[in-house]
Amino acid sequence: MFKTKFDEENKVWSGQDVLPTYNSKISVAQVVLATLNTYGSRIAQINDNNGIRMTFDEIRIKTVRAAQNLQKRGYEPRQVFGLMAKNSHHVAPIVFASISIGCPVNTLDPSFGKTELIHMLKTTKPTLMFCDVESHDLLRECLTELGNDAKIFTFGGSKDEAESVENLFSETHNEDDFLPARVDGDNETAMIICSSGTTGLSKGVCLSHAALLDSMTQFSVIGVNDVMLCFSSLYWLSGLVILLKGTLCGATRIITTEAYSPELQLRIVEQYKVTFAMNAPYQLVLMMKSDQFTKTDLSSLKLQMVGGSKVPFHVQSEMNFNLSNGNVHVGYGMSEIAGIASLDYPGPSGKDSIGRLINGIRVKIIDDQGQRCGVNVDGEICLKVNYRFLGYYGNQKATDDLFDDEGFLMTGDIGHFDEDGYLFIVDRKKDLLKYCNFQISPSEIDAYLIETPGIKSACVVGIPDDVATDLPAAVIVRANGSNISEEKVFDLVADHFADHCKLRGGVYFVDSLPTTPSGKVLRRKVKEIAVSSFNSQNAL
Repeated sequence: MFKTKFDEENKVWSGQDVLPTYNSKISVAQVVLATLNTYGSRIAQINDNNGIRMTFDEIRIKTVRAAQNLQKRGYEPRQVFGLMAKNSHHVAPIVFASISIGCPVNTLDPSFGKTELIHMLKTTKPTLMFCDVESHDLLRECLTELGNDAKIFTFGGSKDEAESVENLFSETHNEDDFLPARVDGDNETAMIICSSGTTGLSKGVCLSHAALLDSMTQFSVIGVNDVMLCFSSLYWLSGLVILLKGTLCGATRIITTEAYSPELQLRIVEQYKVTFAMNAPYQLVLMMKSDQFTKTDLSSLKLQMVGGSKVPFHVQSEMNFNLSNGNVHVGYGMSEIAGIASLDYPGPSGKDSIGRLINGIRVKIIDDQGQRCGVNVDGEICLKVNYRFLGYYGNQKATDDLFDDEGFLMTGDIGHFDEDGYLFIVDRKKDLLKYCNFQISPSEIDAYLIETPGIKSACVVGIPDDVATDLPAAVIVRANGSNISEEKVFDLVADHFADHCKLRGGVYFVDSLPTTPSGKVLRRKVKEIAVSSFNSQNAL
């Protein structure tokens, strides 16, 4: 489906040139409301928690009423609204209503602690907040501490001064007269999502209406008969993509406020005959290890999307073996481009690749000196998309640092293209370790160790050293019932990898690895654990 073209003279790879589907000056809300009207009585979403089904018409009328009632309360375009909620049945119309009146929505994770929450609230300074009723007290505490008197609406009931979001769905008696606020789709922000936070506190990623609409239409793998499942809240790009893509394509989304578990996913896939699922790699691994995996009917599943971090090839292969009517498709993207840059589709390609470039993407690979690389040469992956990234909210320096002099977005990922136009990721530039000038890819060692039966999870980091630069160290979570030793882990790496990869920084066992809300390992936090353990041992 996707083809990567290579300009040998300029050393630039590109996807196919396709004319935009939508006028770049219109709003996401205009398209969403028109689509909701088109699909009318079809089922748009099913809430697995309580069985509530909502049609596209029902979401449309709730969207319009909420938008009009918010306008009556005096809210105006360009005021930032915050959302801190799980995937309950009223989240979609509230988000669509906010965008409809020209107010960008900053999506926060429901599991945020006080530090992360205060950081983002201080950054975006929301005028209005929507949150789950369970999160009200923490949110109000943080707003009060910041001197922000934002009104709070709650999902799942009311609390103290906060109103239930259901109050916004009251009849206005002029629903047919509503028109979304006019926006400059190229240059105005529709959503402010958070960067993943793996290297520090999150930044507010400002996504334009044009960028979001373009991203949703550059790959057509969803149809009106599809049933979609994703456990990500709207804090994550994957959650936002499922909401928008599912709506624009007329598909049915299965939602739940429950946290991911392999048993829950397997039950939902079988019960609702899910055709499209989106997961992080660790979720796929846990699912295949579940006792329920081989007992579950997965025949409905046509597209198993996976991404967010490197996907071990053996995981793809094993999952493909177990899908009788579908395939695993590995995608590569980032929040700053509002979607994916490459996709292994229709696949599988048989390669440990993240696929070919989607339409409208241009890429160059540069070495440490900034020189462009050719085929099969590793370097930093740099991207250009159809519509520019609007920047990090309130952080011009971080925005400027993201781009090079030619306007390419520097991803920080190391990789290369092969002669067939497939893109391969080697590692994160900032995660690469150096031992006596030898580069080490920690994720490759992670992936190898995780295959060991006695190891549940592993993360390799570098212990700073004045001579060697980095001493590789492994932080390990043992599998249930395992008593695998430090010596065994050391020997596994020593026997499988080159000498410079030996775990000279040590092996340390913990009960769990620190992760982001979506399950990505916080390598910087793991490094703190390893350095502390290393120093304690060497102080004895």
